[in-house]
Amino acid sequence: MNRRVLLFLAMATILVSGCMQPEVEDDLSRARKAYIKKEYSEAERVYQRYLRDNEFAAERWDVWNRLVDITISIRGNKKRAVELLDAMLLEFSVEPERYRQILISKGRIFTEGSMWADAISVWSQLLSAPGVTIDEEATAYANLGKAYLMRGEYGLAVDAFKDCRQLAYNNMEHKQRCIYDLAQAYAYLGAYSDAEKNLHSLLEYKAVDVALASRAKLLLADIYEQQERPLMAITMLKEIKDTYPNPKVIEFRLKNLQK
Repeated sequence: MNRRVLLFLAMATILVSGCMQPEVEDDLSRARKAYIKKEYSEAERVYQRYLRDNEFAAERWDVWNRLVDITISIRGNKKRAVELLDAMLLEFSVEPERYRQILISKGRIFTEGSMWADAISVWSQLLSAPGVTIDEEATAYANLGKAYLMRGEYGLAVDAFKDCRQLAYNNMEHKQRCIYDLAQAYAYLGAYSDAEKNLHSLLEYKAVDVALASRAKLLLADIYEQQERPLMAITMLKEIKDTYPNPKVIEFRLKNLQK
């Protein structure tokens, strides 16, 4: 192919791109304006057309996420949102960071919807996803533990929360919550000694959220009652009289124990 033909093709490509670009910008602008005006059906229609007509556009990631946002936040249609996220998983399968973000979004939908089997499947996928970060592992293990706990699979919940606790990450609030959840799973198993040990470990942290510390001490009181150690239970309950969100519950428990 001679130089003149190559130049012609190059110019033609530039001209076609130049002609198409305003249309793309108009579509995105139109969709965004519709969204701002709360014209969500119009916004969806134009965003969907954009995805159909612009297969390789850089804005596709943002457009997909806006569609998911409309579907969940505005429509409340979780089933449709999962379908959109599944399509995104296919499109962004070669982009590890985005792929993991999609899995997290999908996992949260299942967790918030109490769809525990599906949640377990997705959070397990995240753990084996390429390039998974330690914070993402912590998120996955915590959510796996919750799903197993809600399904009554307490042994598996213990395993997940132990993995969460043992990770070397810097989010102390998240780690403390994993320790509390681990103690709760042990308590459900009747392993009170292990539960007590983890709760004391939690309370030894210098900075523990007041609400979480109150819940930990209430769980300790429950354990002490089960172990027929009423004085220890009373001590724990007295410590949270002024911090537990429902003080009447604490007053009732104390009254029964002090009879």
